[in-house]
Amino acid sequence: MGNLTVPQRAPGGPRAGRRLAGTLLLGVLAAGTALVGAEPPASAHASAPAPAAAPAAAPATSPATVSVDFGHEQGSLPRPERYNNFGNVTAWPQQRGDDVAFLNEQGLHGDIYRVWLSSSNASPQNDVFNQCDLATRKCDFSPLDAYLRQASAVSDSLLVNINPSGFVKGERPFKDLEPMLELVIGNLKKKYPHVKYVEVYNEPDWEYYGQTLHDGHPADQATLQPGGLYRFYPPFYEAVGKVNKALHRPDRIRVGGPALSWLDPKWLRPFLDGYAADRNPRKRLDFISYHAYLKWDDKYQVPTFYKNDLGVVASDRATILGWLKERRLSRHIPSFITETGIYPGPSFDDPDPKNDYIRQAAGMATYGYLYSNQPDTHVFNWVVRHRVEERKDQLVTRTPNGPVLDTFTPYGNMMLMQSKMKRTRVSAVSGGLKGDNGVYAIASKDRSGAALMVWNWQHTGTDAYRATIDMSRLPAGLRHGKVRQRTYRIDQSTSNYFTDPAKAGLQMVDERTVTPGRTYAQSIDLGPNAIYLVMLEPARP
Repeated sequence: MGNLTVPQRAPGGPRAGRRLAGTLLLGVLAAGTALVGAEPPASAHASAPAPAAAPAAAPATSPATVSVDFGHEQGSLPRPERYNNFGNVTAWPQQRGDDVAFLNEQGLHGDIYRVWLSSSNASPQNDVFNQCDLATRKCDFSPLDAYLRQASAVSDSLLVNINPSGFVKGERPFKDLEPMLELVIGNLKKKYPHVKYVEVYNEPDWEYYGQTLHDGHPADQATLQPGGLYRFYPPFYEAVGKVNKALHRPDRIRVGGPALSWLDPKWLRPFLDGYAADRNPRKRLDFISYHAYLKWDDKYQVPTFYKNDLGVVASDRATILGWLKERRLSRHIPSFITETGIYPGPSFDDPDPKNDYIRQAAGMATYGYLYSNQPDTHVFNWVVRHRVEERKDQLVTRTPNGPVLDTFTPYGNMMLMQSKMKRTRVSAVSGGLKGDNGVYAIASKDRSGAALMVWNWQHTGTDAYRATIDMSRLPAGLRHGKVRQRTYRIDQSTSNYFTDPAKAGLQMVDERTVTPGRTYAQSIDLGPNAIYLVMLEPARP
């Protein structure tokens, strides 16, 4: 992580003072396409924010239409901004308390935050398995205490990732796994009541199978094989079951996994086979988790990045439902995509990350949209501050003077936009999509008014659009009298610390009073990866 420096307040900030990486993955990604390489040295990208450069010639725009029908309700609006990750306990701990306060103040309090209790990037004293003693039946969570308390303050519930890698590698006896888990989880729940979910493993397919790239052994000599994955899962559900006996039903813990590095049938299908064949009446699989950055070939040597076609994730839930049906398992076991992004590990598109920050923001908006269209599916944002990779940061972290407090990256500003949406989703149909690229839209309403997000996901493309938003059957409260319209924008030059620190916050680019009636139209210009939020609310007298 390197030395931490004194946090700085960004100009215009609201208050004063306040993983997948590794040498192996770095080498794999560096061997990818011309647009993907190793992360440049810190000196190459931790440059001081500069004033906006003279704009290049604007790309030619194409027309696009977005049709919003506020009378066509589609249930509660999914809230991807409320599912989030902290880095592990070593990731910027000096900033974390202020970050929690800032996120809460900005309306980004979470439903579920994911935290790490046995991360390979943390020192041994930070591994929860080293903090409990079976002989004395006592636990000392002091190395994790501030971390867990801060996470509890920013979210209604915590998902704790516990990776049994020491037991898998034979460093600890398998017979101790269940009693140790019962001790660990029981004491965690007593001290940190927000603990509600236990996620088993973290990328076991990469951690053990991918090691063959590093040590030169054939894949079939890896420590863990797909058929052996389920063996380490029953001790978790048994331990959780025992802890839950002492808890009221609303407080009981849920358990799931296996947090694969991607939705890999070679690993997940044998895991589900093991669960289906398990005759233990106490078995439980409360969620299926995996990550969504890329997919690997059979030997985990050649990655295919999702960022080149984000639409591939649109069929994830249908695939899982098919596997559950084949095994006569409940189709209501939800999917948790506990990590995602367009930049796995240290990958990038542009050595100067200024452009990639905008791509990450628009890409994460698109991931949220695609997963929101799939039932029983929850995508987790990654991450508040990453330990080493800046493109994943939601808060400005890597500058010459160190982390900046109370200041979102474009990605964080996109999540702030999502938090301003209304409660009920309504129909929004875009005519501006070319494959998975182009104009996306999601719209919402409630008693306070209406809101819609529109963005132009281009990745490295350059297509620009003039989008006409046709709104029909507006809510009754907006049909009569004056309406306050506010428009916010994120793009290369707006709501972007890395172009203009003075305009790092989410920028309102237009405010006006309109009288829309039952229908209303609005046109906006969408450059590559630009994101807009349009809010309509009754004007105050």
